[in-house]
Amino acid sequence: MKNKLSDELTLLTSKLMMSASKREIISLSGEFGKLIERVIEQEKRAYNPCTLQEKSVTATIKFTQEEVADMAKTFKKEFIANGLVARIIKRQSGKRTFLYEIRYRRNGYKIEVSSTDIKEAKRKFLEATKPENIDKYQVRIVPSGQNLFHEIASEWLAYKKGKINERTHRNYESYYRRYLREPLGDIPILKIRTIDIDKILDADQERLYEDLRTVLNSIFKYAIASGVTTYNPVTLIPFKKAGRQSERRALNGEELDRLHNRLNLPEFSAYKRTFLLMLYFGLRPCEVNEVHFEGDFLIARNAKRKGGKIEYKKIPIPLQAREKIAMDGVNDAPHRTDVLNRVFKRVMQDEEITQYYLRHTFATVCQQYVRPDIVDIWMGDSSERLVGRVYTHFSDEFMRAQMEQVIFHK
Repeated sequence: MKNKLSDELTLLTSKLMMSASKREIISLSGEFGKLIERVIEQEKRAYNPCTLQEKSVTATIKFTQEEVADMAKTFKKEFIANGLVARIIKRQSGKRTFLYEIRYRRNGYKIEVSSTDIKEAKRKFLEATKPENIDKYQVRIVPSGQNLFHEIASEWLAYKKGKINERTHRNYESYYRRYLREPLGDIPILKIRTIDIDKILDADQERLYEDLRTVLNSIFKYAIASGVTTYNPVTLIPFKKAGRQSERRALNGEELDRLHNRLNLPEFSAYKRTFLLMLYFGLRPCEVNEVHFEGDFLIARNAKRKGGKIEYKKIPIPLQAREKIAMDGVNDAPHRTDVLNRVFKRVMQDEEITQYYLRHTFATVCQQYVRPDIVDIWMGDSSERLVGRVYTHFSDEFMRAQMEQVIFHK
């Protein structure tokens, strides 16, 4: 019986994906309703309180931008960066009821709420994340008095938050958690020697070696500046800059055709606007969230500014972009950049092509029609060429005229 119901559900889902009108969707909703009633009836017949065993199911639950509007500002940024998702656990509670528990345990937060009603559980979770309540759910590190490495590293990560690019900060947290916490975390920072660090770094993994050395060096510099220690054991570890051979390139005509055709498929509709913003405006993947349009321009925060400095790029809207991208509201990328990259490989049906090819395509196409220094301004590659300074010399009319000359493949 279960297999039959599963087959019916698969068939209905396929019909729904191919629906071309509201009438078809309404008709299918009735069929879904009847199927659900049959499942409930089957469960009732199979219910036996004497043999019932407690089971739990774990999944993720995603919140919308509207639902998180009242969250505490710092937690909201953290929650959005994590994809607006938390864990939800469904377990048996009583004879015929279930308990829904929503959990969020990341980056110093430990939130746990529950209810027999899933809507009430969500309400409790959102209530817990409001500015007046969020402090109750932050995990406090009680100082040991020994200045353990994990205590100083946690201080350093908290200090750097908001002062460096958000994505860079997440990478630093990941490096610390995966490679440094276990071997060094419980050692007093005064007792860590160069040889302890040398054992962790692997010279054969050049990029990892470079990044871990950067994190360790910054932590010990912070400790020295804080008066915790006077010695930096990383000083004797040689700095080796990893070789970077970028194989990124512009997409060719055939690949652009494939991109546009596959983005029109229902399974990729949620990603279409995000990837087209990268293509037609040269945005980095970490820049596509919260861009907005003002008149004939797209405004985006430049992610490559150091020291937490906030600067914006102002990019004219290409003529072809007007035909393909909705110009209202902000963009809400459905996933983190690493997940988006995996989706893009599926879109392109090629494991070698990444979403960064879109930025290279934008730069390559634009340089065929306008001066390279103008393209640099749109790309946001040079701090001297950003909107606050250069646009006092280049008028909006001039920039619009420059972009009107650019012709994309399709």
